[in-house]
Amino acid sequence: MLRASTTRPPHRQRGATLLIALLVLVLIMMIGVTAVSTSDTQFKLAGNLQFEDSALNNAESAVSAAENWLATGGNFSDDGFNAFDAAKAQLKPIGYVTALAAPANSPLTMAWGDSNSLAVGGNAAQRYYIEQMSRNNRLPGSSQVVGGRSSSVCSQVNTYQITGRGSSARGATKIVQSFYSVLNCPT
Repeated sequence: MLRASTTRPPHRQRGATLLIALLVLVLIMMIGVTAVSTSDTQFKLAGNLQFEDSALNNAESAVSAAENWLATGGNFSDDGFNAFDAAKAQLKPIGYVTALAAPANSPLTMAWGDSNSLAVGGNAAQRYYIEQMSRNNRLPGSSQVVGGRSSSVCSQVNTYQITGRGSSARGATKIVQSFYSVLNCPT
């Protein structure tokens, strides 16, 4: 018995599988490139936020140092608040800053340096100046008579506007302003 040979002619391969595999690889590569780009952008944003936080911390530290200086001893009545003294350029008398011409009268545009502000502990990243806003103001409600007697508690304050500037290693700059009152009672 003879067997009939069943040889099939070779089919022509069309390469559809290869084409689909290449398309899938291209899509995966595009997703990978997008993921790398996104993570790089987020890394840069996080770094910028850290530098901005550092600048804000420096500005707040400068304001805190100025408040501590005002609260110490009789610093709140320093002669620098009576008339401008170039040796004490960080202390501004009432109305001194508003009388200056731009940009020196704005903390946002002025050139912060030794001629108009003080570096905290020699750290140029933390600078401040103090402007006296009012002198010998009576505290609200302190002039009341209680039980037929007037209050003998000190009720006069000097008020100051403290402007602190902080900067970071990459040049981020933040400015913080604070109003601070100090009791000013005759002894």
